[in-house]
Amino acid sequence: MEKYGDVVYGLVRRVLAGAGRTEDVEECVSDVFLAAWKRIDEYDMKKGTLRTWLLILAKYAALDARRKLLRQQVMQSFDGHAAAGASVEEKVLTKEASAELLALVHALPEPDKSLFYRRYFSYESIEQISQGLNLTVKAVESRLYRLRKWFKAKLGERRAE
Repeated sequence: MEKYGDVVYGLVRRVLAGAGRTEDVEECVSDVFLAAWKRIDEYDMKKGTLRTWLLILAKYAALDARRKLLRQQVMQSFDGHAAAGASVEEKVLTKEASAELLALVHALPEPDKSLFYRRYFSYESIEQISQGLNLTVKAVESRLYRLRKWFKAKLGERRAE
């Protein structure tokens, strides 16, 4: 930890930038070193240095932590916790809107449903999505544009009712 702690901390901090607090970074770094301690028998000197192995562990732990933190933020805003000062009526309306949005997402056909989840819940880049779904970048961008437009129209219709 003394030798590689700063390097691991720096990587985790960069990956979690904008998603977590200092405590989240520190917890993730602790998790990395705990995982290294438990999985030291998996380390193979022939494949790389200890530093490289630790940085790989740190990268994947930080990416997992980032996804978890961002998912929590999205779910908190869906649940209305983000609007702590909101009235009961506003909280109920926010919860209803969240339920409507989730119902619309669940009703989407494939690959649109996967595309939506990967972009807006997992925060994958358009390039990652295009590779994962075997679509061109332009096709992914077009589908996302049409999905946003469709959601806007559907949610607008329901509010008008």
